[in-house]
Amino acid sequence: MTHQHLVVAVVGYTGGVGTCLLSAMKKINLKPFALVRSKTMTMIDDDSTTGVEQTTDYKVLGDRLVEQASKIKNGVPVIADVTASGGVQEHYATWLRQGISVVAANKGIFAGPEATYKDLLLAAASSTASTSGKQQQQQQRLLHETTVGAGLPTLGTLQALKASSHEIHVVQGILSGTLAFVLGQVAGGKSTLSQAVVDAKALGYTEPDPRDDLNGMDVARKAIILARLAGMEGVELDKLTIESLVPEQLQDCGVDEFMDKLSDYDAIMTDRVAKVEASGGRLHYAAKVDVAQNKVEVGLLSCEASHPFNNAGPDNMVAITTNFYTRPLVIQGAGAGGDVTATGVLTDILQCAYQQAP
Repeated sequence: MTHQHLVVAVVGYTGGVGTCLLSAMKKINLKPFALVRSKTMTMIDDDSTTGVEQTTDYKVLGDRLVEQASKIKNGVPVIADVTASGGVQEHYATWLRQGISVVAANKGIFAGPEATYKDLLLAAASSTASTSGKQQQQQQRLLHETTVGAGLPTLGTLQALKASSHEIHVVQGILSGTLAFVLGQVAGGKSTLSQAVVDAKALGYTEPDPRDDLNGMDVARKAIILARLAGMEGVELDKLTIESLVPEQLQDCGVDEFMDKLSDYDAIMTDRVAKVEASGGRLHYAAKVDVAQNKVEVGLLSCEASHPFNNAGPDNMVAITTNFYTRPLVIQGAGAGGDVTATGVLTDILQCAYQQAP
């Protein structure tokens, strides 16, 4: 089966990742069937280059996608969601039960309540009635590679290791380019924490409120996704040990006040870095998923000189230790950016074409 069998709807096509995704699809001659944004959507028929714009209706979208795929031998309907909308994710289970593959770039539902996540997995494994009324196993896939590490092949690698009889022991990850930059700046006493945050903000590496990066919550959500794919259960955000780099006294003030007063806490970070480096190590902000101990931690991690994280630079890096890979398998590369995220989404879309026809 080739990608010509794919019938693809792109939800969020006007955003940064969405525009990059359409560009990447054009390069491989994969024409979208539907372009969807929050208020309007357009279906593009085979015999036209433009379609009729209509009010966004996710039920209609699913029905039309299934109908279009049924007109093609071995047609595969796919919805690629590159929005940050939790509202769109509410429709995933319905689409999956219709036999529609879902490709997602939004962490939300995958790092949310475990019960909701498990319901989604059940929907992905469900069967539906065929036109003859008989139950048939669908081909739908639920893929979300870019929710951790953008285009890096992290989740697929982790799943492949598990499927091929590896026992996942530990997964460690530098999963925030912002925090990697900040820790890289304070390493060796080159800069203070406050100045590193100022520099990161000026370079556009942080959220408008840098505390949204420094509090570690984004890394924690990625850690939950890794933990669940590694086979852990009972992992919930409110149960994690998360070390925030935001001083407690500055958590609730305005952004300007936070930036002005962060320097009052520079000495604490400087001393901590110096102690780790005095023993030949480096300090990194990372997630650690210890499957054997059923424990997930997010925060500052002291790494000895030989640890692969010390060669990560500004990149994302994930190190996976298994019963066979006692020396970690390392995945490294850019963990953010429209193009790398879009090509990661496109890779997932293409994976949907390689399903065995019923």
